[in-house]
Amino acid sequence: AALLKAPVDLLWNGGIGTYVKARAESHAEVGDRANDAARIDADDLRCKVVGEGGNLGLTQLGRIEYAARGGRINSDAIDNSGGVACSDREVNIKILLGAAAAAGKITSSARDELLAEMTGEVAAQVLRDNYLQSQAITAAQARAAASLDADARLIRALERRGVLDRAVEYLPDEEEIAERRGEGRGLTRPEIAVLLSYAKMVLYRDLLASPLPDDPYLAGDLHRYFPRPLRKRYARDIESHRLRREIVATFEANSIVNRAGPTFVSDIADDLGHAGAAIVRAYAVAREVFDLRSLWGAIEALDGRVPATRQTDMILACQRLIDRATRWFLANLVEPVDIGSTVEAYRPGVRDVADRLASLAGEIDRDAMAGRAQALKGEGVPAPLAARIAGLPILATGCDVVHAARSNGWPVERVARTYFALGARLEIDWLRAQAESLRAEGPWEQKALSAIVEDLYSHQQALTCRVLHGEGAGPPDMIESWIDSNRRPVERLSSLIGELRAGGRVEIAQLAIASRHVRAMSAGASRA
Repeated sequence: AALLKAPVDLLWNGGIGTYVKARAESHAEVGDRANDAARIDADDLRCKVVGEGGNLGLTQLGRIEYAARGGRINSDAIDNSGGVACSDREVNIKILLGAAAAAGKITSSARDELLAEMTGEVAAQVLRDNYLQSQAITAAQARAAASLDADARLIRALERRGVLDRAVEYLPDEEEIAERRGEGRGLTRPEIAVLLSYAKMVLYRDLLASPLPDDPYLAGDLHRYFPRPLRKRYARDIESHRLRREIVATFEANSIVNRAGPTFVSDIADDLGHAGAAIVRAYAVAREVFDLRSLWGAIEALDGRVPATRQTDMILACQRLIDRATRWFLANLVEPVDIGSTVEAYRPGVRDVADRLASLAGEIDRDAMAGRAQALKGEGVPAPLAARIAGLPILATGCDVVHAARSNGWPVERVARTYFALGARLEIDWLRAQAESLRAEGPWEQKALSAIVEDLYSHQQALTCRVLHGEGAGPPDMIESWIDSNRRPVERLSSLIGELRAGGRVEIAQLAIASRHVRAMSAGASRA
């Protein structure tokens, strides 16, 4: 017991037995009589971090109690996930090499040598899986209070599907959720860990029952699952693997939940009505179009070099981009979204916008970007990465720009310059900044603010197309020419924004009315 109560950085449990319980639990409820004498209450832990190398070193209620006091802990299932990941890879590699051996492509001795050669890479892949799960929990914990309602909706949805019993998993009931909402508290890490696991499990089942695992573009992720020597020597065998669909479904479910959060799919499904497979398709497009793999890699390369909280902030910035881009592709493209052709259509244009963002953005957006980049650099983030992260909130507009350019046969740069210049000239940038700065009082206000922001982007694209269909030399001359032809509605909008600026704090209702004015100006314009 004295060892368990020691004031150390890390308490690592690697054995058999349950040594920590919640104060309200009895030893009999724990069900491990052999360790009753050594067991302590979670309140007595003085370590900073608990790692569970064994199973059930703490009761789940003990974990939750410790985490609620500020302790850092996941769950045994998360900390032990390396064993499961290793077993999965072992089975799938043996199936692959077994088929190759049956076809006379490899001898038993050569197979054994190859397995030994791949040991280090398989271990690295397994550790990577564990790293990403813990990272996902950290990101979810950082916004736990704001996400409580989304978490509660997911818990209810899982219960309706009959896959979750919140009492068995020690997830909060409705009364506890209401209490935490009032106190500004969200789920703890151990509770998030449970929700993360269920989100992956349910999504995996949904993907496996859909055509998504057969999408040719996702063959790239199928190959990523296997070590490099197998990719190089047995590429065709990988693609004919008898568990190909299961591997792809697992890979994509892990990717989207780890990178976008446990409630990402359920939130979009609730808001837009799309099935999980459709959401994963759009997410895969967003991941590739915005080159997020390289961005995540650059953030993770800063481990130990910048504060972990700053890395988490950058990961959350990526999540916000993923959310907006995924929703955009779902709203603007016909289902089922073809991943490969959509990536090919949008990635070059978005990259072009990203390269020119600093010169394209209006003054408000440019100042905001500069401020974000300076703050990042001040904490040790390299300047190129700081600039890239700082531009993410604005880069999301690249979808609108590229879509308008492709639909009308215009150069991306021409559309982008008009789009951003128009947003600055009509002060749509300012309206959007006000909406994004407001703190929502509850989930419905958050949805209303998000809708206003999305509507302003949509109206800005429609206005851009309307301006470009006119005549003129280009921004700003073309914009001024259009304004001269639409003086009355422009002046009405300008007058309204002037009132909002003079009035101090802007309310949601005022922003909604301003958005209607912008929409009225774009009335009759095709959104391309």
